[in-house]
Amino acid sequence: MDFKEFQGKNKFSREDIVAFAQGRLLADAPEGLGGIPCSLLLAFHEISHIFWDADAGTGRIEAIRRNRMDDWFYSCHFLGDPVMPGCWGIDAAWQCLKFFAAWRGLKGCDKTLGMENAAFFGQIRPYDQTIVYSVDILSIETIDGETLVTGKASVSVDGTQVYSIGNVCVATSYWASDAPTPLPAIGPAQDAPLKRLAYDEFSAKDRFSRAEIVALSQGRLVDAPQLEVGLLPSALMLEIGRVDRLRFDEAAGEGSISASRDNDPLEWFYPMTPGIKPAVLSIDAIWQLLGVFLTWRQNSGTGRALGFERVDVFGDITPEDRLVRYEVDILRTTRSEINGDAFVRADAKVYADGRLILACTNANVGCHKRIRYDDYPLPGEMSRGGKLKVRGGS
Repeated sequence: MDFKEFQGKNKFSREDIVAFAQGRLLADAPEGLGGIPCSLLLAFHEISHIFWDADAGTGRIEAIRRNRMDDWFYSCHFLGDPVMPGCWGIDAAWQCLKFFAAWRGLKGCDKTLGMENAAFFGQIRPYDQTIVYSVDILSIETIDGETLVTGKASVSVDGTQVYSIGNVCVATSYWASDAPTPLPAIGPAQDAPLKRLAYDEFSAKDRFSRAEIVALSQGRLVDAPQLEVGLLPSALMLEIGRVDRLRFDEAAGEGSISASRDNDPLEWFYPMTPGIKPAVLSIDAIWQLLGVFLTWRQNSGTGRALGFERVDVFGDITPEDRLVRYEVDILRTTRSEINGDAFVRADAKVYADGRLILACTNANVGCHKRIRYDDYPLPGEMSRGGKLKVRGGS
């Protein structure tokens, strides 16, 4: 279709969305028009409604994903407890804004800029059916040749809201970051013969090698058969390379995590984006590290990302980068006196070859008991999501 026809449509089919993501939809796309990821990283399958009221300066986009019980992420997030990664709901909001910006003809307005007040209070499971991403466009601002599109978003599954996002932005350029702070020199955890660890041995360590992180993601590292030990995502969704240092001050209730990941130009996601790593994977890495922290502190149960107060994006991780560093400051840990569920809150920064890429304020993760769906792919009481529930209803 031509660009004028594209702008005249208020809904788009699955075929339209796939063609747009692959750069095949528009016969006369304006030079510099932004796009969205393709293949595994494409967040939605159709757009049911899109509009813009120029007089009011507001609009809306609603996108739909048809959930499948064999979607690719269920096999690696998590093993024995499949759930859609919360980061994909975050990225869907950014992708909706990027599509909206292209539909409005805003050239180059496809930089993932920031987000505020992301709250998760539910989950999406393999037997759920329809996921709806709704973004209300609050403003389009152009200053000194740079454009900023701002909205607020929600995610629902089969009619139940599971995430809310107070503020989400895309723009033509990134935030300007402060001068980089020199990173502390930390020797990476050295590979050693892998062995299964008793829980006390696991918690006594202050660093974990790549082999140990992979074993933890597969449920093979910690020998605690009577406990529900937290899991990491595996395969494509495992973002942690090594944990180089873990610290916690019991008296102060504070701690820190330093971790790293080798970046490879052949990483699985680069062919699906214009040569950049999706920012949400760096956010998910922060949540994964907080999950490791809760497990390391011997909180039994299953980890779930609960959101964050703010994320600011300052640049991209590209195929040319070699090392990604994560620096996490643990701000607070709590444990419920009612059911023993544990929670951690932290600030974090992500660096690529020393450049500040992303900063996250008040990231939250919970460790919950008896919420796993461990009989996948069979249907069962835990095979559907919506509001977080406990097995057996207790």
